[in-house]
Amino acid sequence: MTDCIRVAIADDNENFRETLREVLEYEPDLEIVGVWRHGADVLLGLEDVRPDVLLLDINMPFLNGVETTKQLQVRYPDVRIIILTMHDDEGYVLETLKSGASGYLVKDGSVSEVVRAIREVAAGRAIVHPQVTHTVIAQFQERAEMSESWRGLLTEREMDILRELATGKSNEEIAAALNITTKTVKNHISSIFTKLHVQDRTQAVVLAMKRHWLPA
Repeated sequence: MTDCIRVAIADDNENFRETLREVLEYEPDLEIVGVWRHGADVLLGLEDVRPDVLLLDINMPFLNGVETTKQLQVRYPDVRIIILTMHDDEGYVLETLKSGASGYLVKDGSVSEVVRAIREVAAGRAIVHPQVTHTVIAQFQERAEMSESWRGLLTEREMDILRELATGKSNEEIAAALNITTKTVKNHISSIFTKLHVQDRTQAVVLAMKRHWLPA
């Protein structure tokens, strides 16, 4: 069990909470080490179990997911947090990510998506469900102040590509917008992924937005 990812779950919906636990227990590389009803229970119980990844419902009594995330980042910064949400919670996306969450999933997603997210986040990467990616992009672009900290890591052209990725354009659309070939776009995207240590477009955009590289 030493190589297992230690996972904890916090959700006030008992049926959802227990079903999720039962499903994840079948994964050989996952170990469920804690299950709680709300944020206050999390803060009390986390010291004893120290999970690698915490699946955290955003709407809970006593202490919601946003406030719980903020407190956990101070007390237990090594614990990676994946926020679980319903579609009508999407207004919290930016706030939770800025508070330190590493992932954001909708509750009606598949089990395979949850398992993949746990593994990705445990490996140090960010993940946001495609259904809320556009919400993340819109909120970051509305509120974030532009940072120049990307200079020295990315080239000017790579940053151009990254800005286009944030709008959801395809490779062909980016090529047309920047007057370059599709192959050149693919090469730049591959370079961006390597430099940012990410595996897909969503991860690249989320990381860039968390660093405030994208314009308002």
